[in-house]
Amino acid sequence: MRLFQIGLNNCADLALHELFTASGVTSLRGSGIDWQETAPTLDRRNAQIRIDRNIRAGRHALDGLEEFDAFFDMEFVVNGGSIENFRHFALLAEDYPDAKFLLNTRDKQDWLRDRALARDGLYLRLAKERTGMSDKGVLNMWADDFHRHHDMVRSYFAPQPGRLLEFDIDRTPIRDLKRFVAPDMHLMTRHWQRGDHPASVWDNWPLSLLTAWAQDRDPDTSPNKPRAA
Repeated sequence: MRLFQIGLNNCADLALHELFTASGVTSLRGSGIDWQETAPTLDRRNAQIRIDRNIRAGRHALDGLEEFDAFFDMEFVVNGGSIENFRHFALLAEDYPDAKFLLNTRDKQDWLRDRALARDGLYLRLAKERTGMSDKGVLNMWADDFHRHHDMVRSYFAPQPGRLLEFDIDRTPIRDLKRFVAPDMHLMTRHWQRGDHPASVWDNWPLSLLTAWAQDRDPDTSPNKPRAA
C-alpha cells in the first residue's frame, strides 16, 4: 500500500512526513533532496520533475521511485514555473489501485495567512509575478482554489470508500490517521508534532541541477498521451 498526500501546501506536510519517517515508513517529500545521498534511484534528480516527466510521457507516475511508500508535498516551484503533481490524484488512484490518499487541510483563513507570509512573502510575490494580479487578486485566487480542490477530491473519492482520509491538522485526532494506514503502516503517534513548517517547494536545489526545469520537459509529450501498460 502506498500513501499520497494530496492536500495543499502549508498544511503540515513536513510534520506528516516526519511522522511517517520516524515510524519507519520510506517517505519522500517534495523534491526528495534529503534522499539524494542514500537513494540510488533518485540519482541526484528532482523527484517531482521525474514524476511530472513520467506522467507527460505516458509512463506510470512513480516509474523509478518504486522504493518509496509515502509521498508528501508533491510540488515544486522553480524559475517562475510550477509542478503540482498532487493534482493528478485521479491518475495516481488509477495507476495504484491499492493506494490511499490523505487530504490534509485546515481553516482556510489561517491557511491563506500562512501562505501569504511564507518565506517573508516570497511565495505571494512570485504568484503576483506569474499572474500579474494584486495581493487581493492572488488571495482570492487561492481561496477559490482551496474550495475547488477540496470539492474535486471529495467528489472523486466519494464512490471509493476507505481510500481517502480528510485530515484537519488542527482538529482530527492523530489516531484517525493511524487507523487509516494500518495495518500496512504502523504509525508511532508520539512523533506527531504539529507545527508551522515551510513548504518544500523551496528546497535548496543547486541551480546547475535544475537548469530551467522546462528544459527537462519533452514538448512532444502530453498528460493526455495514452499510458504505458
